Amino acid sequence: THKRRKHWTWNAKTKRAWRDAAFYAACAWRMDFDARRLDHKAVIRFIFPVTSNRRRDPHNYYPTIKPIIDGLTDANLWPDDTPQYVETREPVFGKCDLVYIIIEEQ
Repeated sequence: THKRRKHWTWNAKTKRAWRDAAFYAACAWRMDFDARRLDHKAVIRFIFPVTSNRRRDPHNYYPTIKPIIDGLTDANLWPDDTPQYVETREPVFGKCDLVYIIIEEQ
């Protein structure tokens, strides 16, 4: 059977929503903790919420990870999202209510 793809405008709006959410969360985090920009390489880990134990392919979540990284870059957490400053790990899944983003400076 042929899977129908989402319309490109739906995809663009969804990506923009993830990017904006990451931007505002990073800005709030920086204000709450008086955080500085990370000038050394950061390793980013993601925990995505799930409600069941069915099998999932972590690689399918990279289209969500990219806009999140872009939003964090827009918030000036690091100078650029190149491999010099940002490294992402394969996402994992957890029984939680929110997407968790763990940033470790190297």
